[in-house]
Amino acid sequence: MSKRRLAILDAAARLIAEQGFTHTSVDDVIAAAGLSGKSHFYHYFKSKEELGFEVLDRQFSRFAERGLAILREPMIEPLDRLSLFIDTLVALQREREARNGSPFGNLAGEMADAHEGFRRRLDVVFEQWAGQLQSLLWELREQLRDGVDTARLARFIIASLEGGMLMTRVTRDITVMEGIGADLKRFVATHLRDADALLRAADRGREREAEPELVQAPS
Repeated sequence: MSKRRLAILDAAARLIAEQGFTHTSVDDVIAAAGLSGKSHFYHYFKSKEELGFEVLDRQFSRFAERGLAILREPMIEPLDRLSLFIDTLVALQREREARNGSPFGNLAGEMADAHEGFRRRLDVVFEQWAGQLQSLLWELREQLRDGVDTARLARFIIASLEGGMLMTRVTRDITVMEGIGADLKRFVATHLRDADALLRAADRGREREAEPELVQAPS
């Protein structure tokens, strides 16, 4: 992908995060990306819709590389991975000063009922995210209580994190996300045979925060 195309996608992502997809015009993107005009824009993208789809795809690709990769890190125990993943999303909101929220939750709230193409793509995003969590929970199967529905638990984790990012964006209060992250760990712990295990993992996760290659927050 050309540097110019990436620059357009980055500019569009910033605008969409600030003002939503609907209220971001092609002219806004042209100005933010420093393009010469609409012909320049349409050289790279056939439509605003195509631009939006590519922004979403790139955001999830980066999230998978920088965030979901934590859930697959073979050198870290599964419980530590889950705790570290939650801490990473909390840290991301702290870095953003409790602004912007989640690009996936924001688009879902704005576009899921208004645009079938976005709804289908967002459905895939959340399904892939849930699949990564289910794979981690499968690794923990010997530590889980009998009868735990891992698919349901994975969806709950996502819903809690997305809801936390939304509430933090509205309140502009990072303690909201911090509290939800801590409470989510406690909730997951109730599904373990050893209920204190995840809380011990959370303590180890905080000790790992000095290792930036493992806690790089997704964009």
